[in-house]
Amino acid sequence: MSGNLSLGIDIGTTGVKASILDTDTGTIVAHGAQEHPLFHPKPGYAEQEADNYWDAVVSAVKQCLSQGDFANRIAGVAISGLVGVMLPVTKNGKPVRPAMIWMDARSEVECQDIRDRVGEDKINHNNGNRVAPWFVEPKALWMKKYEPQNFEDTYCLLSPSGYCTYKLCGEFTMNTGDAGLFYPYEYQKERWNPDIANAIGVPIDKYPKIYRSHEVVGRITSEAAEKTGLPKGINVVAGGTDISSAALGVGVINAGQAFYSMGTGSNLGIMIPTEQRVEEYRILKWPSVLPGLTMFDGPMAFTGASLKWFREQFADPEGLIAERAGVNVFDLISGQAGQIDPGSDGLMYFPYLGNTLSPNWNSNAAGMYFGIRPTTSRAHFIRSLIEGVAFDLYSNVKVATDAGVRIDKLTLNGGPAKSRLWNQITANVTNIPLEVPDIGEAAPLGDAILAAVGAGIYGDPTAPLADIVRIKETVEPDAKLHNMYEDMFGLWRRIYHNVLEDMEDHRAILNRYDFR
Repeated sequence: MSGNLSLGIDIGTTGVKASILDTDTGTIVAHGAQEHPLFHPKPGYAEQEADNYWDAVVSAVKQCLSQGDFANRIAGVAISGLVGVMLPVTKNGKPVRPAMIWMDARSEVECQDIRDRVGEDKINHNNGNRVAPWFVEPKALWMKKYEPQNFEDTYCLLSPSGYCTYKLCGEFTMNTGDAGLFYPYEYQKERWNPDIANAIGVPIDKYPKIYRSHEVVGRITSEAAEKTGLPKGINVVAGGTDISSAALGVGVINAGQAFYSMGTGSNLGIMIPTEQRVEEYRILKWPSVLPGLTMFDGPMAFTGASLKWFREQFADPEGLIAERAGVNVFDLISGQAGQIDPGSDGLMYFPYLGNTLSPNWNSNAAGMYFGIRPTTSRAHFIRSLIEGVAFDLYSNVKVATDAGVRIDKLTLNGGPAKSRLWNQITANVTNIPLEVPDIGEAAPLGDAILAAVGAGIYGDPTAPLADIVRIKETVEPDAKLHNMYEDMFGLWRRIYHNVLEDMEDHRAILNRYDFR
């Protein structure tokens, strides 16, 4: 299939985004987006339906194709997606159960079982990562223990992007980035380790074939063509993780470069050579879409999710105003934070609305506000929320720099990065300059570039970046405000550590009485 266009699709935690790239001009000519639901059936549980991913992909693709005469000029398509998702399917590609996603925290016991039977040091060496519920195998062992028939019925474990790639081309595949969130993946050799899989208790034959992100894995089937409007036979390329595709889309492609991607959750991603071993496991490692590079990555769970929570629970007035005026409700909410002085008059927010990921890895963590006084206003809560998210990022920055990783600047991506106030708070808290690229959605752009490589349009993924990526603004930190934030951060960290035992008891009560 020949053509000068490529299609990139990114499956996020709460929505799918798709973009069509014109490779002749280096511009995005169409974009589509579709939300999909997230379910919390019990405290600590987080699930999604695989076919909701697919329906959202179909909708986003159709939106793109409705914006011009594009379909017959598309040469390739690639999908990226959220990671740390346990999505089991049958031999016929039917989902066995709802997918247990990265924020699902029910498998702490299974994590300890892996530590006892396999050894965390072996997992560290093979996969480069820690043992935590965020990964796939603890969730798979939970299914094996509590839903043995579902485990028996599982022919293959896929990622969300792998499932939708299957729906496009009928092949069970996994890109190297997604594979990095599975413990049997030997990240420095790009292969499955059957000894690790068998020791964990998940047979190696339940893992699909691995492909590099720019490699063709199949062609659009007749069924997928009818469903999406894409012509049959288009190249389907392996794609990557949502974060690594976003890094490509903002031009973070060399060892030592770093970026901060903000969505429902967020990620601090720092590029390191794959052969370099960094013995720090509070921050994760997974393969970049670029061979030879690994992302030293700090995932955080409740970034945009914190603001979304505030909107849903406390911002009905802003919702009505936004609907009537045709403006963004999040701009109305976050804009109120500008009325409050830096530091929120001592109010502190802890963005742990279900658990905490890097660097704490605490499935029992709970969200908190600390420092409420009679003068505390609604706007204080909003500004403190933004500052608390920035403190969570700063925790990971400190871990990375203590491990010897240098961060001179952060390239931004994601919804909150569109807010000048949010960016300035982040820069002041971390004391790091922030670069804001002049692009739309980075992850589907990165996927479109990978699709164009697989289709033979580009020789390698970095080739078109000089013509595509432009930095429109650099946000410099305020050193004096950083000193104030440094003092607050020290207290913020102490408060968290002082209530760890209380958080554990709190989760036990939630589980005992089955609060929903």
